Amino acid sequence: MAKAEAFQDLALTTPRRSQELWRWLYSEIRAAILDGRLKRGSRLPSERSLAKQYGLARGTVTAAFDQLRAEGYASSEIGSGTFVASGLPEDGMVARRVRRGPAVPKSRPGLFDGVLLLPPSQSIGKAFRNYEPAIDLFPMNLWARIAGRVLRRAPRTLYAQGNAAGFEPLRRAIAEYLGAARGVKCDAGQVIVTSGAQQALDLTARLLLEPGDSAWVEDPCYPGAIFTLRAAGANIVPIPVDQEGLNLVAAPRAAGPVKLVYTTPANQFPLGGNAFARPSPGSLENSCKRRRLDRGR
Repeated sequence: MAKAEAFQDLALTTPRRSQELWRWLYSEIRAAILDGRLKRGSRLPSERSLAKQYGLARGTVTAAFDQLRAEGYASSEIGSGTFVASGLPEDGMVARRVRRGPAVPKSRPGLFDGVLLLPPSQSIGKAFRNYEPAIDLFPMNLWARIAGRVLRRAPRTLYAQGNAAGFEPLRRAIAEYLGAARGVKCDAGQVIVTSGAQQALDLTARLLLEPGDSAWVEDPCYPGAIFTLRAAGANIVPIPVDQEGLNLVAAPRAAGPVKLVYTTPANQFPLGGNAFARPSPGSLENSCKRRRLDRGR
């Protein structure tokens, strides 16, 4: 005999009289996921058993599950059922206002104190994830052919301990691209290849900061940058952003000397502004005039 499914450990509130039942069920399950009552990766009951247990129409439960899947809170596997997603939309989209913490200790924090650890991805191609590219659009076959050709012709020295700054032909290609596309004058000796933005931020923070140094950050900004600066022992000073980026007029006057400023050179994250990427003619001059007038008021 098949084991009967039960969902009795999840308390659901009574739906309001004017509330659609599918939306009520969706909201209750979503709230249970965000509260941690339904654990990530846990299996949800089948639509049939859930409808039977709560006296709902099968189509009502299907509509609620479809909405949960569409928004990234659940995923389905053929033959296995529906599961709570391991990575939720809120994981990378919550912009918290940074507050100054207590006095920074003399010694550096522990190895994993304040480090941003995202859950491993269990789904490919989910839309609107700000920490994951569109993997389903990656040219996998072309990449495999190019990688295979390069590895077959690669010298054995490629497998030995190389330059800590990264593969030199790759650094040369990056320097050439920066010169042509970004107007940055540099050579391969000034380029360091990291495993991602987080490692680059970590290296920068450990190189430039000592515990207690002040670091200005955009408010709001990429949470991973804040975690990395805190791990380096920095005193975080949030500076508001406007349509033109970091608002220096709003910077605190009594904040003391600042050792590092974290700002976005192109599209601001998470607000998405791109005033720095394509400034309008005279925008910088007008901005300076406006801010001089603001100071005089």
